[in-house]
Amino acid sequence: MTELRGRGRRLRDALRGASRLGRGRRPTRRELAVTLLWLGGMYWTTAVRTGDWQAPDLPLLLSVVGAWAPLLVRTVRPAVALLGTLAAETSILVFLTVPDSISGLHGGMGAYQPVPLATMLAVATLAARVPRRTGWLAGLLSGAWLAAVGVAANTGETILTDLLVFYLVVTAAAVGVWAAGRREKALRLAAEQEEHTQRAVLDERLRIARELHDVLAHNLTLVNAQAGVARYLLRSDVDAAEQALGDIAQHTGRAIDELRATIGLLRRREDDEDLGADPNRSLRPVPGTAALGELVAGFASAGMTVELSTSGTLVPLGEHVDLAAYRIVQESLTNAAKHAPGAAVEVVAAWGPAGVRLRVANGAPAVPRPSPAPGTNNGVIGMRERAAAAGGTLRVGRTADGGFEVVATLPARTTAEVVRRAE
Repeated sequence: MTELRGRGRRLRDALRGASRLGRGRRPTRRELAVTLLWLGGMYWTTAVRTGDWQAPDLPLLLSVVGAWAPLLVRTVRPAVALLGTLAAETSILVFLTVPDSISGLHGGMGAYQPVPLATMLAVATLAARVPRRTGWLAGLLSGAWLAAVGVAANTGETILTDLLVFYLVVTAAAVGVWAAGRREKALRLAAEQEEHTQRAVLDERLRIARELHDVLAHNLTLVNAQAGVARYLLRSDVDAAEQALGDIAQHTGRAIDELRATIGLLRRREDDEDLGADPNRSLRPVPGTAALGELVAGFASAGMTVELSTSGTLVPLGEHVDLAAYRIVQESLTNAAKHAPGAAVEVVAAWGPAGVRLRVANGAPAVPRPSPAPGTNNGVIGMRERAAAAGGTLRVGRTADGGFEVVATLPARTTAEVVRRAE
């Protein structure tokens, strides 16, 4: 008894699971219109199955409506709709005997109408909502079932109609599988587009964060150093303290200008007519290697010992490469000022036909700090990202004398710029 109950429970669970295949939502207006038109098509094919218009009698009319009725839930429970149409059309094949006058026409091609029209729509709906293999299986089994019932219930004169029934149901399944494939492709493309958009947004956020970090960290580090100098000299050398305060004003003004320029670059659009009339109104030139001397002088004015040397023949750099070179040197000097106060810093720019090699190295701190300067390591990450985006490489690490060095190798132009130049 217990075993029978267990089998019954498993069978019930299996039926429930099967009924949920392709479970969806209420039909749209378009889907409801298709279902209603399908009823008209079933009625019409039934009326003309003799070759002339002949309205179906009451039993046949009820059979048409009964076979169509399960289609009302085809979008909500497509598996239930398919089972309902199969049951109704099986009843038509078994209980509504095909008259000899119809089965003999054209090899019996019009004998079974409305079979299998309702099953075709139900199979197509289910196949469009389930995995491809399940859709094909549903079509093959449904077509084979109706064909087998037709062979068993009628004479051999309808064998071609039985085969046609099988073919039509399988063809409907193929249409559903094709529709499912199109929908999956559209969803996949939409997901890829969404991922691409999110990646672009993330890259843009990182670029903005990198620009703001480089602009603010550099100038605020100099301001902090100058403030310390001014405070130290305020009581002993008023003139020198006044000069240090003037340098603070200069660096804060430069920070504001660079911040304004950075925000302007981030907000600028190619078709911005206002900026096109006067681009210098709100934007400064993008800094590059030509401004390395000014950059080094700014750090020197804050009390750092910085030496800049160049070798080789200067070659033009692409805009992104030039900016990356400047920002890498700027961030390296900023880190040296924060983490190695008092240490001498050497900046070397070695030019070659292929690009430039930059080296920024500092010795060990002349005055060890009681605690390490706080840092997030975003500066090094930003330098690596800039070098990679420019098509170059970056190496950072300790030196033998306890100092620190940054070595960046950047090509004359990025790959994208070379392609644009070729076009």
